[in-house]
Amino acid sequence: MKRVLMTGALLRAAAVLAGTAYLFRPITVEFEAQGMKYRLGEPGAAEERLLTVRIKGKIHRENLRGDRRFTGTIELEGEENPVPANQRQLEIRKFRGFDYYWIVYAYVDDLGRPRQYAPGNLFMNDGSGKVAITLFERAEGQEGWSGASGLMIAAPASDREEALAVSNEVMRGYLNGYVLK
Repeated sequence: MKRVLMTGALLRAAAVLAGTAYLFRPITVEFEAQGMKYRLGEPGAAEERLLTVRIKGKIHRENLRGDRRFTGTIELEGEENPVPANQRQLEIRKFRGFDYYWIVYAYVDDLGRPRQYAPGNLFMNDGSGKVAITLFERAEGQEGWSGASGLMIAAPASDREEALAVSNEVMRGYLNGYVLK
């Protein structure tokens, strides 16, 4: 009888360990798709163009609350990135309350000075194969993004309508009922 109880306890412990390992395993992200850069509120704006979005890395689950961390690279074809190519590896955390990753590159410039570059926020539903990126803009000494007239990148998308649909889908929790136009 003792042997049966001990075997049952060991099997339960093994099942819990296996489940925990499965739950906390890194999720591999290899995303490459044609996307669309566009400005909200202004169909046909000069910034509207197709581009390729590449995201490669891993999403790590940090705890049972759902905190996540992305390690990898994000490439936006044709977008300026002042960070040296050998320092573009990211390690960014997902903001649980708003469901996005703040893209921040920490690097050292040519003169040895530590720097940061933050192009925007990444919205990515785990496993959906869709992404949206809000692009920060500098105006009047401030940097930020606006849901009324901000710059966006969404993928996969081949035109503005598809890009808006992807953006509204993956940003649903953040937008809290607001609809991007």
